[in-house]
Amino acid sequence: MANKGTKVQMQRASGFTLIELMVYIALLGGIVLIAGQAFSDSTKMRMRTQSMLQASETAEKVASIFKADIAQTGAKTSMEDGASESGAEYGNKFSNIYSNVYMDPNSDNKDSSSFSVVTKDGFDSLTIRRLRYDESGHYVAVEQIAWFVQDGSLWRNCKVIEKKTTLPDDDPCTDGATSEPNNIEMASGVSKFKITPGKPGVVGNNIQLFPAVGESEFKFVGRNDGDREMPIVSNEAGEMHKGGNTQTISGFYQNYDQNMQTIKSEAAQKINEVIAVRNETFSDFSWQTLCAQEGNNFTFEPNNEYEISFEILPTDENADKSKLFVPGEDHMAVGLRSLETRTSFTYGEPATKFSDFAFFPPLGVKNEGSGERSMRFSVPDKFTKACIAFTFACYSPLVSQGKISITKLKVLKIPSANYKFEDYDFEANKSDKQNVKAFLLSLDIKSRGESGHVEMVVPAPSNGPRD
Repeated sequence: MANKGTKVQMQRASGFTLIELMVYIALLGGIVLIAGQAFSDSTKMRMRTQSMLQASETAEKVASIFKADIAQTGAKTSMEDGASESGAEYGNKFSNIYSNVYMDPNSDNKDSSSFSVVTKDGFDSLTIRRLRYDESGHYVAVEQIAWFVQDGSLWRNCKVIEKKTTLPDDDPCTDGATSEPNNIEMASGVSKFKITPGKPGVVGNNIQLFPAVGESEFKFVGRNDGDREMPIVSNEAGEMHKGGNTQTISGFYQNYDQNMQTIKSEAAQKINEVIAVRNETFSDFSWQTLCAQEGNNFTFEPNNEYEISFEILPTDENADKSKLFVPGEDHMAVGLRSLETRTSFTYGEPATKFSDFAFFPPLGVKNEGSGERSMRFSVPDKFTKACIAFTFACYSPLVSQGKISITKLKVLKIPSANYKFEDYDFEANKSDKQNVKAFLLSLDIKSRGESGHVEMVVPAPSNGPRD
């Protein structure tokens, strides 16, 4: 009997009581509940983060396209086929201003602007006009582009007001004379689209980055990476490889084969390039060493505006070969060079090159076609150790025998305070629209309840009767 009682006790010790099972199930349910809630919260957070990123990415992409459109507001002049007024040896001629770029210059209000802003149902709509160019900078058409919100989506359309040639069937703009423009949806879930025009303000001063504040002298250093030629550089006193207020570049490499009467093979072609540095005495003349020194390279931040400006002096010789420059064939440009990669800056995936700014040499006698050149820009990403480079590639038979004199070179940071943004009553005074030189975009896009926001200042320096 004692043994049987022992066996019963052993069986009871190896199992669970009902109360123990109930406690175990309750604990397990609590753990599952907590784990499930944690998983649910994690999933919701991940989806919310993805929605925020998607909304922000969409807003930034739309803003980038908007900026590319609006920055060209009022573009009204172009290079044209044919000889300039000074003769064929001075290159192509500039066109007259295309008056269709203006909104309504002949009305009583004399609206010589190239934009219109209208507010409806809490959203702004913006219409701008500009010239379209071909790859050689020649006039193709006058375009009218509209951005507006309808049924919660942001739309863009484009139509041609005037044209030089027949538009191809796959042209992105419709012919305004024969059909209505096709609307393209740029983004859905738009909760805010506000456009505020801005006029130049009186608050804030430009910040001079190069040369140093109060200085005007600079120096050009030829770049030679083994596949480049070193151009001849002299100052206003005629001193070779010396800095000053003016730098004259000559002795360009010629990419035209005089014997064969054709452009040299691609493998044989070279370009000239000079780097702008301070006018100081350096022990090492290599452009890499000079570019690496403080004051000769710059950091450009996104969401800021910068300007490179200079003046091209008219040559003393009326028949200077630089006036034989042919747009679209010969190349003269100013831009940024990376000290680390020794090339132009790239950004994004896939890599996109940050392009140089093309400029024209003196195209006429005395001051005709010469004078100030300026280009304003902003960068999509932070650019560090950036040097200012002038590039020359000569393909016409004689243009390499010319010379280019550059003076008053400056690199400026333009404060946003240079624009004063406010809600103008343009309907009461449309003639004041010609003074607008920038637009402030405020855009909100929602994706699954999360918002992406972009606020961007877009300069439009060509708006108005004069560039």
